[in-house]
Amino acid sequence: MGNQKSGSIGTAFAMAAVWFATHSGGGFATGNQEVNYFVKYGWYSLFLPLVAMILLGWGHRNALVLAKDYKTYDYKSFCDALFHPYEKYFSMVFEFGFIMLIICGVSTSIAGSGALLKSSLDIPYGIGIVAVGIVLLLLTIFGSELIVKVLNLKTYFIIITLLILCVLGIQMGAFNFQRVLATHETFGTSWGDAVWHMLIYIGFQAFTVLPIISVSHHIKTTKDCNRFMLFGTILNGAFLAIICIMLLGFSPEVLNQTLPVYFVTTKLALPWLKILYSVILFVALLGTAISLIFSTVARFEPVLIKKDILKSLRTRRIAISLITIVLCTGISVFGLTNIVVKGYGSVGYIGLFFVLLPEIIVGTIKIRKNAKLRREQTLDKAV
Repeated sequence: MGNQKSGSIGTAFAMAAVWFATHSGGGFATGNQEVNYFVKYGWYSLFLPLVAMILLGWGHRNALVLAKDYKTYDYKSFCDALFHPYEKYFSMVFEFGFIMLIICGVSTSIAGSGALLKSSLDIPYGIGIVAVGIVLLLLTIFGSELIVKVLNLKTYFIIITLLILCVLGIQMGAFNFQRVLATHETFGTSWGDAVWHMLIYIGFQAFTVLPIISVSHHIKTTKDCNRFMLFGTILNGAFLAIICIMLLGFSPEVLNQTLPVYFVTTKLALPWLKILYSVILFVALLGTAISLIFSTVARFEPVLIKKDILKSLRTRRIAISLITIVLCTGISVFGLTNIVVKGYGSVGYIGLFFVLLPEIIVGTIKIRKNAKLRREQTLDKAV
């Protein structure tokens, strides 16, 4: 019995780690998302990241319970279960959200890499994003298993580096952070703005439920889902809040930076840390882009096969990768901040009203109904 319990706790924690890995990608690691959705609203960003992750965790928890109850481990069947009997009206929500997330994710990675090359090596932004696009294409076409495995380790490296940065950054910015807290500084924004942008943030983060559902086969009980919510909320909420606290210590200057965390490294006067962060961020951005491009290939390759377009496996994959990279390189011309604010912001509206709120409201109703049915069936068997 003890082994079974420890196994279910381990499963719940592993699922929470999937959520964390999806959340803390390259765009998150630049600090741009944190600044534009939390830090620019001043002292509210001390606690709103935790509120955001509690709401998101609730939605994800309900999604996992529904996936367990209906045995839906892909977004199409999950969408049908969530919206039944109106699934035909909402069948495109997850599809559209998935495509938009890929476009924004790859564009963010290219734009972030271009901004990093400009800041660290003074390479013109336009040349930088084109060079990154070419590197991505070469890696997706010729990348060996070893390169893919190294890029998959990006989360661990970026977490360790960010934690070192947070400790040093919070120490250096402690006085300014205390000032912001004592004066209730909001940088001219309102409570309503802060809450609304928090909701938009969890709206686009709601789509992180897709990879979580796809690996949820081992979740067996509602208790496992509750543990997942607890672990995931603590992990994501604490990490998001810590980075926001660090960045607040360097406000208001940090609010206008394209790469806020990189800006902090320039203030710490530790050249080795700036170089380490730059290298790991660049790898993380490439890794995020490549994993999303592979997701695009996996999604659209069956469509080409079904329509008998491009019979060669290699040609099909190169074509899909090339189209994705060219499109996203073009979008990255608008800059990282525009993509984060406008691109993710647009996805946020869809995710908030058509994913997160339905998971919380409709999901709770269906979960209770299913639990009641199970209790009635148990009583019938007992009789």
